[in-house]
Amino acid sequence: MRRLRTTDAIIYIIHSHKFAKSSRLLFGLSVSLFLLVSPTFRAGAHDPGLSSAKVTVGDNQIDVLLGFARKDAETMVAAQADQSAADKPQGTALEPEKLESVGANEFSLYWREQRLIPYQTSTQRTDAQNIEISLRFQRPNATQVWLISSLMKRLPLGHREYLSVQTRSGVNLGEAMLSAEQDSFQIDLPAIGLSPGASNKSHSFFAFLRLGVEHILTGYDHLLFLFALMVVCRNLRSIFMVITCFTVAHSITLALATLDLVRLPGRIVEPTIAATIAYVGLENLVHGEAPKWRGLITFLFGLVHGLGFADALREFGIGSGRVGMVVPLVGFNLGVEAGQLSVAAIVLPVLWQLRKNSAFVRQWVPACSVAVALAGSYWMIERVMQS
Repeated sequence: MRRLRTTDAIIYIIHSHKFAKSSRLLFGLSVSLFLLVSPTFRAGAHDPGLSSAKVTVGDNQIDVLLGFARKDAETMVAAQADQSAADKPQGTALEPEKLESVGANEFSLYWREQRLIPYQTSTQRTDAQNIEISLRFQRPNATQVWLISSLMKRLPLGHREYLSVQTRSGVNLGEAMLSAEQDSFQIDLPAIGLSPGASNKSHSFFAFLRLGVEHILTGYDHLLFLFALMVVCRNLRSIFMVITCFTVAHSITLALATLDLVRLPGRIVEPTIAATIAYVGLENLVHGEAPKWRGLITFLFGLVHGLGFADALREFGIGSGRVGMVVPLVGFNLGVEAGQLSVAAIVLPVLWQLRKNSAFVRQWVPACSVAVALAGSYWMIERVMQS
């Protein structure tokens, strides 16, 4: 019954706009294509797949704290369970023993050819959406150990694990962004009782720069929001104002949320992001071009999108020192901007060329706005129901 009402609504929208017959056909095909691929958009909408591993080196032991979203933890357990366990519905209780077994088996420390076995494991739920696995190893009499994390092989393609290594006194020994392809890291152990200077092996800035680019390019909801803003812009001045307002706004909330100065649950942030997309699409339909207050609207909505970006970083516990948090934060934000500007550089010349055709402005700009409003409404309803 729902599908029937959706179809009737689409037909009404098509015929209520004075499109030419050929334009109606093309628009109908576009909306149908959206309905077919929307699950794909939903799956990819700003979900890069991120977890964390904090390694603390002491004089007698090495502690590892693994942080996962609950859904990722369920995926890891299901990957090693038998079929009957894998078929259990999402949301069932996660057994600590299974989580600890996955962590101990897939997160390994090696000294030469010898694998170190954790002598103590534990699991705790930090909140309703996040889980931590603790592993404790005996520190070997060595100057170097290798860390190998094969956890990403149990998780969806593209998952990343942010690794930070430090001493008990908080001295940074190294940082890296691990993946299924690059799952190892060499740790130089400090002499017992000494506090060496910070390691030069920090890869966090460039790793987070790349992660920011990947995040925006796979964040279909953020990209659709930007497209909705750009499709009605007539000149370089208007698009510069829109991009600047969006960048300043999401940079503010990205920093505040990552530093844990502002916190809103994902069940509020995610539907609100979708609502901003639907609003801009409807506003384009009503006004036909960017209204005078578009800069203010973009800034306010950019604050909300910044909270969505922050979800990709906030769960890491990126060091306790100021530099340990600021460098990855700046790298990620610059990556987001680089990805955003790359998309704009490709899309804008095409849009401006098309706007020279009066038929595009009269028929296809409203058609695109309808598709944007439908997509935003779809995501909003879906996210509200899932929360």
